[in-house]
Amino acid sequence: MPVNALPLLAALALRTQTGATSPGDALSRIYEFIQPYQFYIVALFVLWLIARRPPAKKDDFNKQAQEVLDEKFRKGEITRQAYEKYRQDISLRPKR
Repeated sequence: MPVNALPLLAALALRTQTGATSPGDALSRIYEFIQPYQFYIVALFVLWLIARRPPAKKDDFNKQAQEVLDEKFRKGEITRQAYEKYRQDISLRPKR
């Protein structure tokens, strides 16, 4: 037996006598503790993911209508007079 192996064997013997556990044992103990709560942990994680989504963008109707009106005027589908009339109608539309 090589001379360098003696301290390693002594450390291993001391560790087994003192009851020290390996990192694998610690992980298995953590898993045993968490196991009954797995469903709750997964459910909380999913709820957390849903909660941190940004709220749905709610575009203002007037903004959308104005964009459509501008595009129709640019393409020449409506006249300047019709454009002004529709724009006035959009601004007079009752707000909710």
